[in-house]
Amino acid sequence: MSRLGNIFHFNRHDRDAIIVLLVVIVACIVLIPLLSDEENEKSPYGHYDRKGSLSYHDGNKSRNNKYFAQPDRGYGDGSKATTLNSDIKLTPFPFDPNTADSTTLLRLGLKAWQVRNIYKYRAKGGCYRKPSDFSRLYGLTAEQYKQLEPYIRIAAAQRIASASQQDDTPSSRDVNTTPVAQQQRPTPSYPRQEKISRGMTIDINTADTTELKKIPGIGSYFARKIVELRQHRGTFQKKEQLLSIRNFPAEALEYMSLSNSIPMIRLNSMTQKELQAHPLLNYVQARDIINLRRSIGKIKTTQDLSLIKSIPADLLQQLLPHLTYE
Repeated sequence: MSRLGNIFHFNRHDRDAIIVLLVVIVACIVLIPLLSDEENEKSPYGHYDRKGSLSYHDGNKSRNNKYFAQPDRGYGDGSKATTLNSDIKLTPFPFDPNTADSTTLLRLGLKAWQVRNIYKYRAKGGCYRKPSDFSRLYGLTAEQYKQLEPYIRIAAAQRIASASQQDDTPSSRDVNTTPVAQQQRPTPSYPRQEKISRGMTIDINTADTTELKKIPGIGSYFARKIVELRQHRGTFQKKEQLLSIRNFPAEALEYMSLSNSIPMIRLNSMTQKELQAHPLLNYVQARDIINLRRSIGKIKTTQDLSLIKSIPADLLQQLLPHLTYE
């Protein structure tokens, strides 16, 4: 006994170390199960067993040993069961998927993310042209679509657009039997502006834009610029004045002529529209002549006409041979 007592005899420091070690071991034995139970309570799915398989609280195990089981994704064609939307309770009533707002779509029983997908589809220019188009909504099962189909209302305009697109698309039979010349749509033709031949001229002091465009090298732009320049400066004294227009084609001058057959200006009887159409006057000058007639009555002399500030002295001298005070 003395020998055994010597073997199990520990001094004070050894006894303290052994006691601390035993306390730690007991604490680990007690706390580890408690911590594992707490983790299982935090997980809404269950816990993993030693093989790494996920066990649910109802005793079932996942089909994947290391990952959570993913629910099947449905595409609305009935090819897969959509467990994600199996709990949707639809409340069908008439609706138009092209115009229904979010409140209406949610009242049908669709999920918020499905409503967002509908809005995104419409925002990108998508359109439901027939009820069957709605069956492609992501997450909508074939059974749910059958519930909604009798209540889908597509506007008449969308049905007509869909029918016209189908009519415009030739079938394979039509493509094979219709001649190529008949398949091609005729290109719309526009009448070409006739040009005068060499040796003919057009009076640039009296011609309008339609006549001016008959000159070779003169199109709508230069015809408009010629009329604007004539209204601003008065009648042209020589054809070279047109060269002040930027990039004006000099070869077009040989098809132009100047005449002195300028119509008379009847100051007291012509309307504003007739005055501004005169080759020596523009819109502002015609308007000021009408305003002068309203303020002083009948224009009797050149001195009366000189009251108009928009008609400078040099233009007034140019107008004198063509004025009449009738």
